[in-house]
Amino acid sequence: MLQGLKTIFSQRWVPVLIIIALLAAIGYMLFFRTITITPQSEAKRMEQLALTKQTAQISPFVSDGCSGGVSSGWMEAMNQLEQLPIGISEQYTGLESIPFETACVDHDRVYHRGDGGYRGRLKSDNELRTAIMQYGITNVDQITQRHNLSTAEQAIYLYEVIAEAVYRGVRLGGAPCTGQSYAWGYGYNAGHCTTTEQ
Repeated sequence: MLQGLKTIFSQRWVPVLIIIALLAAIGYMLFFRTITITPQSEAKRMEQLALTKQTAQISPFVSDGCSGGVSSGWMEAMNQLEQLPIGISEQYTGLESIPFETACVDHDRVYHRGDGGYRGRLKSDNELRTAIMQYGITNVDQITQRHNLSTAEQAIYLYEVIAEAVYRGVRLGGAPCTGQSYAWGYGYNAGHCTTTEQ
């Protein structure tokens, strides 16, 4: 794995990966309190969400794309690329949003409803990871060319790394009842839950 990272970082192309990594680190630091460590620690929050669903109406669906500032960071990076020499910015023409943003929106749809408890959340997070990796595999030639990589394996590995980072982020930070816009069941009471304590 270390050799794969060295190969990727030896390329000239990677401002986007660095931005994604920085945004993930910042999000992790800012929202540490929303972390889920074990299924047992999440069980109480799932009970609170179930109570909230009994009294609250679900809000209309909204999505921020890839959460934690990743989509907005990507758009900012694309704006900055326009200032760079033509050869670099041309490679990203037509990528106004993150290439796998559709998968993030699909993931948000499941999170908005928050159905299925711990298993449902785990399934949804795994589907997001798989969709990102599949994007890398399906578009390997385009990714290899865009990022000036020397092999298809490097392009696939890049998306494998991104998929794993996104997966770890949603597993750690997407628990219910945190009041965050990306919490499991955020469609109910803006992600805030009824407490079980009297």
